[in-house]
Amino acid sequence: MARDLEVRHCRALVAVHDGGGIGAAARTLGVAQSTVSETLLSLERVLGAPVTLRRAGREAVLTVAAEALLPHARSLIALSEAALAAGAPPGRAAIRLGTVESISSFLLPGPLGAFRQHWPGVEVRITIGLCEDLRKRVADGELDAALTIERIADDGADDLASVDLRLVVAPHHALAASAVTGSDLAEATFLLSDSEGAFDKLVRAWAGSVGRSPRFESAGSIEGVKRGVLAGDAVGVLPDYAVADEVSAGSLVTLRATIPLPRVALRLTTSPPPPSGSPLAGLIEQVRATCGAG
Repeated sequence: MARDLEVRHCRALVAVHDGGGIGAAARTLGVAQSTVSETLLSLERVLGAPVTLRRAGREAVLTVAAEALLPHARSLIALSEAALAAGAPPGRAAIRLGTVESISSFLLPGPLGAFRQHWPGVEVRITIGLCEDLRKRVADGELDAALTIERIADDGADDLASVDLRLVVAPHHALAASAVTGSDLAEATFLLSDSEGAFDKLVRAWAGSVGRSPRFESAGSIEGVKRGVLAGDAVGVLPDYAVADEVSAGSLVTLRATIPLPRVALRLTTSPPPPSGSPLAGLIEQVRATCGAG
């Protein structure tokens, strides 16, 4: 039994990877940091190998062995959720909604609050992941719907709303007070929340279109981007809704680029489309209303 891989191990592992560190993982899982650390130590005993690298003054990162375990961990979490759903008592409905960190943190709280007032007997189970993986899980029947950030569709049929991306810097940054060109950004380090997101690819393409190849780094999370920007001279790239409060307060500054960044879309994926009047249709309607696309 001591060698069994448990779902709690998998959740902690995935949360550390997706959140960019133990602190973010604890917030995602709703537990204390010490609980995440203890779970990771338990996982190390099961594997017989370290799962994190601890760096002085910085968040922990996963080892190569832990990275190799990630897809299996995600699969075990999905199987666990499916088993729980199958064994749920009759009459207790549940919506399995997958989304990315920024949407969950900054856009969903309002719609979820309104939804619970209209559907108090329906549980909403949120799964955080990468866009491509979430869409696949919808197609495989492991999730009922997914809200992701994508390249704007040609017809826009499945887009809930379009969103501006912002280049943000610390107030003391050398470029903070003037309009910037591609040449100004040629030597910059761009911080993004992950290296596999849709706007990561869009920003890289944007940089290439203006003939520049700045350095790109992944901070692992929204909070990681903000802290990285404030701690140095990096340029953060985030959806506007994720930095609106900091920009309004003046703790972060939006760069005025002479060549505007591409926009991204909030995309809804369901399979099949929910019937009118169903709880899922009601939740989607609340999200549409918040996004201003309904």
